[in-house]
Amino acid sequence: MTAAARACASAIAAAALTITLASASVVPGHLGDPSRQAVRNGYPMLRAALAPGAVMPEVSNITSTGSLNWAGYAVSATHTTFAAVRATFFVPYLDCAQSPGKSLSSDWVGFDGFVGQPDSVEQGGVAADCSATGKATYVAWYEMYPLAEAKATITVLAGDSVTAAVSYDAADQDFEITLTDNTRGSHFAVKRKCPHVKAKGKLITCPRNSAEVITEAPASGSGKHLVIAHLADYDAVSYADIAITDGAGASGGLVSSHWSTTKVVQLKSSGGPTVARPTPTQASMFDDYWVQEG
Repeated sequence: MTAAARACASAIAAAALTITLASASVVPGHLGDPSRQAVRNGYPMLRAALAPGAVMPEVSNITSTGSLNWAGYAVSATHTTFAAVRATFFVPYLDCAQSPGKSLSSDWVGFDGFVGQPDSVEQGGVAADCSATGKATYVAWYEMYPLAEAKATITVLAGDSVTAAVSYDAADQDFEITLTDNTRGSHFAVKRKCPHVKAKGKLITCPRNSAEVITEAPASGSGKHLVIAHLADYDAVSYADIAITDGAGASGGLVSSHWSTTKVVQLKSSGGPTVARPTPTQASMFDDYWVQEG
C-alpha cells in the first residue's frame, strides 16, 4: 500500500457498513501510517447467518457458512494443524465507476481466523482498492496479525498473475510468506516468528488450525463495534493451482479426505443479501464473484 493510500478509520465509517457484534474483541492497528490504521485484514472471520436453505452443500464434505467480510473457502479438521497453503490468481480489474466511492478489497491465502475465536492470522496477498475519486490502486502485502500489516516490495498491477503462499517450518518455528508476480517475474519472501505479544491476557500461539483462500472486505474498529468497508467491485477473482498441506504432511486441494471444506459467502447482514460469493470448486480452482456493494 502507498503511504497515502487510505483515509483514517473515521472517514471510512461514513461510507461503510457499521455492525455491532454481541461478542468481538478486535485490536486495530495496521501499518505505522496513521492514515491507514485499522482498515485492512487481520480480523477473524465475522460470521453471519445464512438464510435457511439459501446455500446447500455441493458435495458431502463441503458445507456453507455466511460471513460479513469473507468470500471464498476455508479448510479445517479436528486436531489438525496446517503447514502450507498456496494459490495463483489474477489481480482483478476494478470497476471503480460501479464501486460506492471509497471501497476496498483484499485477495489472500493464509492460516487461522476461521475456527473458534482466534487471536492471530498469518496471511499474504494483494489489496485492490478504489479511491473516493475512482482511482484503482494495487499493492502486495503480508501480515502476522496482531502485528501491523506490511507492504511487500514488489509491484503488482491489474491483470497480473500472482502466486501467494504461506508455509510453516516446524523445526525452525518460522512462517514464510511469499508473493510472486508471474507476469513480471518479481518475487518477495519473508520469514517471521509467531508474534510474541499478548491478546486477552494470553500469549498469541498461531495455532494454524485452518487454511483459507479468501477475498475480503477489510474491517476497522475495535471492541463490539466494527466498520466493514464497502467492497470494491472486482467483478471476479479466479483462484487456481490451490495446494494445501497439513502438519502431518498430507497434501491436497480444497477438497480432500484429510480435512473438511467450507464455502464462505459474504453477506451484507445476517440472512443476506449476498455481497460476494464463490463458485463451486473445480479441481483446484474456483472464482469469487462480486455481487453488490458491501
